[in-house]
Amino acid sequence: MAKAKPKSAKKLPLPDPKTAEGPYRPFSDPGWGEAWWWLGIPVLAGIFVIGSYQLDPNWYMRYVIPEGYGVLEVSHFVLPMLGLLIAGGLLFLPFVRVRPFTWTVALLAALACVYIAGEEMSWGQHFFHWSTPDYWTTVNRQAETNLHNTYDVFEKTPRSLLELCIIIGGLLIPIAAVFFPWVRANRVSLFLPAAALIPAALGVVIFKVLDRIQQSQIVPTLLQRPSETIEFYLYFFILAYLLIYARRVRELEVAEGVIPRSR
Repeated sequence: MAKAKPKSAKKLPLPDPKTAEGPYRPFSDPGWGEAWWWLGIPVLAGIFVIGSYQLDPNWYMRYVIPEGYGVLEVSHFVLPMLGLLIAGGLLFLPFVRVRPFTWTVALLAALACVYIAGEEMSWGQHFFHWSTPDYWTTVNRQAETNLHNTYDVFEKTPRSLLELCIIIGGLLIPIAAVFFPWVRANRVSLFLPAAALIPAALGVVIFKVLDRIQQSQIVPTLLQRPSETIEFYLYFFILAYLLIYARRVRELEVAEGVIPRSR
């Protein structure tokens, strides 16, 4: 008796958390054809901050890192706001709402984006320049109406958790997927960061290391306040993750006939 031919990879279903049985095919994640954004933006950001500081430290201190209006500071607000638009849109999709964990991931992402954007602009104080109440200046080390400058639980703890998740999800999981293809074709693959997020994750690690070695005075100062650049890569990672997450959801919708294929 002739053996049954294996199913073509194109006919296999995508990794849908609602579908318990596989096998699955991987998602069509961004490849080299889209490297202009997932690789280009992280690389150009690193060149810009280091190059501008090395060429003209005064210009860097005046226009790149000032609170409220510097290039990096504005990006710390814009990136999570864009992420909020994506996550917020996902929350209202019927396809997402009938998948509790898929909806919960979008909700957590939306809440995280609201918190980050609000805190970065001190919930509007950097825009409208209101005075900080006297009682709040006693607990806020920068006399601003935000939480992250008060206690570690509002800044260092969530930031450390985010950095750990990015190292695991942005570096270790993509590396593991090279050796174990099933990582990209199992029931939870929808939630695992794509390989395209490696440059953003590397940006976090590289500037984190730079910050540490500069504090230890092992090397001359290459960049003032690398922590601001680290935050850029953290928030860009979140935005890129949500872009790909939404893209995967749409791919699932198309595959299952929820929305028609675009021509």
